Parts: sequence; C-alpha cells; structure tokens
Amino acid sequence: MNGTASVRPTWWLYVLGVGLMTIGVGIFIYTLWHGISHVTDSLVQVVVPGESELTLKLGQSYTVFLESQSVVNGKIYSTTDAVNGLECKVNAVSNGEVITIRRSTMSTTYDVGGRSGRSVLEFHVPQDGSYRFACGYGDAGSGPEAVLAVGSGVGERIMRTVFTSLMAIFGGLGFGLIVCIVTFVLRQRAKNRPMAPNPAPL
Repeated sequence: MNGTASVRPTWWLYVLGVGLMTIGVGIFIYTLWHGISHVTDSLVQVVVPGESELTLKLGQSYTVFLESQSVVNGKIYSTTDAVNGLECKVNAVSNGEVITIRRSTMSTTYDVGGRSGRSVLEFHVPQDGSYRFACGYGDAGSGPEAVLAVGSGVGERIMRTVFTSLMAIFGGLGFGLIVCIVTFVLRQRAKNRPMAPNPAPL
C-alpha cells in the first residue's frame, strides 16, 4: 500500500484554510465599502447663508461639517473661498431657547460619493424636539455660499466600520493561515513517521 494514502490530516484542510482567508478578505471589502459609502446618510445638508429646521434628540452629540465639495438639489457646490465671519446659531423652535454651540473638539473628515467635509462645530440639545439651525455672515456682511452638514455619530460610524473590517480580514487571514500551517506540520510529521512493519504470517 502506498504510504502517502494514510497521511493525516487530509489535504482538504488546505482548502478550508484558503476558504477562511477568502471569506475574511470578502467581508473586509464589503464592510469597508458599505460602511464608508453610507457614512453621510444621516447628515442634513444646509446651504448657508440660510437655515433649516432639524428634529434632534437628547443625549446625542451633533456635529456641524463644512463641506468643501457637495451637491444639493442637483447644484454643485465647491467651497474654495474662505467663509470667515460665518456665524451659526441653534434655537429651540418651541420656546426660542439658545443652544450653546462651540468649536468641534474632535477632527473628523470624510470624502465619499462626491462629498467631502470636515468637522467645525458641535452642540448638544436639552431635550428631544425641533430646532432651528441658522447661519449667516452677520456683521461681516456677505460671503460665499457654502454647504454645512449636521448630524450625529459620523466619527463613531467611521471608527466602527474600520474596526469591523480589520477584525474581519485579520480574523479570516489569521484563522486560515493557522489551519494551513497546522495541516502542513501534521502532514509532514505523518509522512516522516516510520511505517509499522507488517506482522509476520503465522
């Protein structure tokens, strides 16, 4: 009998290892593409100078992004000029309460689907409800039109997407590589193991 016929484990485990690595790469590509392509879905675009009424929730941190490249209602905006002097205010629609708005404490950027933006301001609201978000140049006079995008959780979604995709690729490649290496080592040992002599006939 050919000695190689009894080598264990089976070489089919190599196929399993390669399959795990392929699945890991596939999940990595899909997760990264899907997550990044939808990162701006929750953002509300506001052309400024101008205003918009937003429905906001308590307990969330809202970030205002200045979009240097954007499209709103079929119109292309490219903010290459400085928007110095642009002032933004947030007021509760119900009672006119002024919401404190400050410079963004974290630097978050995105560039996807023809839109690119960077975080500039952030604020919290005291309760669920409707709020008026308005921006203008005030005492600075006039200035160029620009697009601001308001929303929450963009930075968290980007980090979650990156983390999940990295876990997928390292997990798939890692487990697949381990299966292949262990299979190779065990098969080599099996091949080098002396074959037991056939028992002598009685």
